[in-house]
Amino acid sequence: MSSKQEKFLKASGLACLLSACTGRITTVELRNEAYVTGKVVQADGFMNITMENVEMIDPSGATLNFTSFFVPSRLIRYVQIPEDMDIQTALNQQTEYLTGRGRGRGRGEISKQRQKILAKKEERRQEDIRNAMKMRKELDEARASRSDDNTR
Repeated sequence: MSSKQEKFLKASGLACLLSACTGRITTVELRNEAYVTGKVVQADGFMNITMENVEMIDPSGATLNFTSFFVPSRLIRYVQIPEDMDIQTALNQQTEYLTGRGRGRGRGEISKQRQKILAKKEERRQEDIRNAMKMRKELDEARASRSDDNTR
């Protein structure tokens, strides 16, 4: 992959499903009513497709054979996903592959410094809850005393 934008597009869109078709025989319908059937060699994040051993059926019905074929994304109308491909697992595998583990952080354990920060944060949260409950109780008592004064 050549750019961050391409990687983002591949990870966040259906382009990753097209990447899962790599190595499989797939049919691509083009915007000019032509059909291209062949083995997907590569699909990038912009949905440009490189294919090999391609049979192209043009709009008039004539058949043309190519050893290598490039389909720019702007010419694609539909991509037929092979029936034997499980789409859910393919999407999971592709997004897992593309997102990876990040920049080397997050190995499962929490550092002592981070634990201290989280403990202080939780302590403040609990204190805020206690203060909110105390304030609510005081407001309820004030309302009750006002209602008692109004009924007299």
